[in-house]
Amino acid sequence: MYNSFYGFKERPFQLVPNPAYLYLSRSHEEAMAHLVYAISQGDGFVAITGEVGTGKTTLCRAVLENLDEHTEAAYIFNPKLDSLQLLKAINDEFGVASSGSNVKDLIDALNAFLIKKKMEGTKVVLIIDEAQNLNQDVLEQLRLLSNLETTTSKLIQIILVGQPELGEMLDSHELRQLGQRITLSCYLTALSPKETREYIEHRLQVASQKAEVRFTRGALRAIYRYSGGIPRLINISCDRALLTAYGLNRKKITGSIARASIRELSARGDVKRLTLQRRRRLSLSMGVVLGLFVAVLYLASLFLIIHRSVDLKISSLIESGEIERSKVTQKVDSAKNVPPEGGAFAMTQETRDLKQEDGSAGPEVNPRQTYAPVAVSDLGGALAETNRRSSRALAMKAVIELWAATTESSPLLNDMEDDQAFFKIAARQNGLLIQRVEGDLDFLIQLNLPAVMEFFLPGGGSPRYLTLAKAGEEDAVLLGGAAEEGIQVDREQITSYWSSVAYVAWKDFLNLPATLSFQSSGDSVLTLKMFMHDLGYKELDITPTYDEKTARAIKQVQRRHGIVADGVVGPLTKIALYHEKTALKMPRLAEE
Repeated sequence: MYNSFYGFKERPFQLVPNPAYLYLSRSHEEAMAHLVYAISQGDGFVAITGEVGTGKTTLCRAVLENLDEHTEAAYIFNPKLDSLQLLKAINDEFGVASSGSNVKDLIDALNAFLIKKKMEGTKVVLIIDEAQNLNQDVLEQLRLLSNLETTTSKLIQIILVGQPELGEMLDSHELRQLGQRITLSCYLTALSPKETREYIEHRLQVASQKAEVRFTRGALRAIYRYSGGIPRLINISCDRALLTAYGLNRKKITGSIARASIRELSARGDVKRLTLQRRRRLSLSMGVVLGLFVAVLYLASLFLIIHRSVDLKISSLIESGEIERSKVTQKVDSAKNVPPEGGAFAMTQETRDLKQEDGSAGPEVNPRQTYAPVAVSDLGGALAETNRRSSRALAMKAVIELWAATTESSPLLNDMEDDQAFFKIAARQNGLLIQRVEGDLDFLIQLNLPAVMEFFLPGGGSPRYLTLAKAGEEDAVLLGGAAEEGIQVDREQITSYWSSVAYVAWKDFLNLPATLSFQSSGDSVLTLKMFMHDLGYKELDITPTYDEKTARAIKQVQRRHGIVADGVVGPLTKIALYHEKTALKMPRLAEE
């Protein structure tokens, strides 16, 4: 519609993974180098992860387009397949016979193909996109594929690309054999304000060598604040801004035009809805009734066993101080200061027994609950008193203390450039997890857990970080800055500087898998059902299968907490479930 008006040969911000528009930010360039190096070496697995919309698929297609004639590649972009279907898809991509009806025939055909390519001096690469959707059985099958080798080298190079959940899956105990084979891994981060500006200019230049359009600094700030540096959201907001300006017959995209476009986007409210088909109930004969009676007896005994297992699990949580009691650790030495350029924090490896060997109680460390914050009317001034590294270190320290963990300054992560990786590793060393979220302040407060918030001063620059510790109807308490007791700021000021990105610190009390969804099965589902049974969902059948009743109950929890009601138990849903268990000891933004 607006191509001729602006002098474009095509729309510059289309939502397609066109390698011609690939912009190599620092993290994208690093990921590209990882992929090129891995393909040249040809051994082990490679994992590339990143949030939704960070350009993973575009990067993959760019790599595929630049392969030389001595490399043959297969690209699987729909991995929601079982082991047999995936093998058939791989063989199809390589042009290998895929008519076999069992795994052995398909692997034999693939192995013959790989040996032939090896003799020809051709490298073989398999790239699987959206790999976080693979189940454990399929991932195990991929691990077995990597066993196809000669005495000197691997016959196939496997590259897994997916969202952060993929990394959590590979770190799990169940997939430790596969995780140990990951020789290279890289995390795609969001663009910085400077990279966002360069990204927009790059796409405009590719679409037209002489584009007749310009984005002002105000427009760039608005787009970055909305997108958080996520390329897909940048594309959406820029495309809408161009369309709005076209309607106004203007070729300069101002801040007001960008903000108006973003308001339209924010008001759309796209919500995914998944429907589950109801199964028909079949009538039972008298013989089946007898079988049902036997099954009830079995389930009753299973119920008692599982209930005992969950009781033991909860008892262990009580003994570790995560329910109703405080942890016992050494107190932080107040003389230890965070280095000017920041630092990471590792939990002291002291015993957490509630009783000493002589039976006396050890020293207690309670989570921080009282504050004497300084009322601040200029949040920008408070943010300007710290830099990126020191603010992220102080914010992370505040989060750990809110969880009643003892922290120590450690130089190991001091020079890490990737802030998100810094938060994740520092949290993991202290027994916590980090979930990156984007949204408005109401959604963040509804999660009801302390979160490290990302702020930007006017004019862009590097981010600053403060920890949201308490939230009221009109103001909030932020920790981690120059003021030791924190600052009290009205919510309007927070939203004016906040990038809409936050890192929520949480704890997976039940150690559930990365995701549980419809038709999942096993002990983890039993643990989940028993936990929900204690929350009041008495209608759930205590079986090891994630059934329709469980999905409906999970959707109720998701709707109540403002999460997309898809029935999948991921990090945000786990946070919501633990929030409903009031006996769990964890810091909360607001007491209910």
